Amino acid sequence: MTIHLNQVLSHYDIGKPCGAWPVERGFINESRKIETTSGNYFLKHYHPDLCHPDIIRAQHTLVAHLRRGSFPAPALMPTTGGGTLLICEGGFYEIQEYIGGTFYDHDRPEHFREAARMLGQYHTKVAGFAPQALHDLGTLYGPAILRANLTNLAKAWGLDRGPEMAQVVRQLEAHTDDLVARFATHGALPHLIIHGDYYADNLLFEYGRDSTLIVGVVDYDKARWQPRVVELAETLIYFASPRSGHLRHLIYPGFLEWEPFERFLRHYASVASIAKSELQALPDYVRCIWLQVALQRLGEKSPRPPEASEALREVLALGEWTRANTEQMTETGESSNA
Repeated sequence: MTIHLNQVLSHYDIGKPCGAWPVERGFINESRKIETTSGNYFLKHYHPDLCHPDIIRAQHTLVAHLRRGSFPAPALMPTTGGGTLLICEGGFYEIQEYIGGTFYDHDRPEHFREAARMLGQYHTKVAGFAPQALHDLGTLYGPAILRANLTNLAKAWGLDRGPEMAQVVRQLEAHTDDLVARFATHGALPHLIIHGDYYADNLLFEYGRDSTLIVGVVDYDKARWQPRVVELAETLIYFASPRSGHLRHLIYPGFLEWEPFERFLRHYASVASIAKSELQALPDYVRCIWLQVALQRLGEKSPRPPEASEALREVLALGEWTRANTEQMTETGESSNA
């Protein structure tokens, strides 16, 4: 992707450019920190796969809604034409205010606490807000998608050849069948527009005299209408996993750790209460996400790698751990929410 910087900036009244530097964080879009005579800004050049104007404008509406509620989402700069999405030379762009905070530090308990509380604030702010374009993006996780990922991987890797691999596939199929039955019992779960990418790199902090504050929650490219428990499961997988775990072949480092699991839910629940139905569904979503995403990422490796057998056994271990600890996850959640 090529940024036509001077042409893009000519559509904004933000002063004359003084310099531009690549922003290393972020894996999909191409971004720059822009310095002009009026200040610092953040320029995002959307990846071609994300160039859907109705969805981007709905995400911008979400950001505006959050800012009206004093939530620390970045201000979007209007173009000279008055919009916040610029289409220029075939590219899609936006410019935000630049938030100069410090990044999340996994070794600082106050960062962990504020991350959990801020997620609760976000969910409170978006309650009842649902632009149609974000409402129609489909389901992120579910047994049907998990089954499709397993089928695709089995075909791509030839997992029907050899009894050992075929046995692991049958065990993963049993997990899928079990999740089909369990998802059918969930009933109507609370839904809202999830952030969709709530993790360390999208949180910016500032230190006051007596407190640590989150001054920026950024990157709403994955915002969409989902059960709220989806985001609870995603964030617990991220914040309650060991930073260096025992799994070697997956994107997940290891099983959840109970102390941060309980602490994150407790801090979240101090801001936004969690329904009993969500806590009962939470272990199923954790298991589904682990299995679905792990199998999808393995399927991106072609041809079948030498470590295929070990990787599949690690996927199975995630499923077995979650099923074995379903009751404890629910009980821990209920005690944290009391």
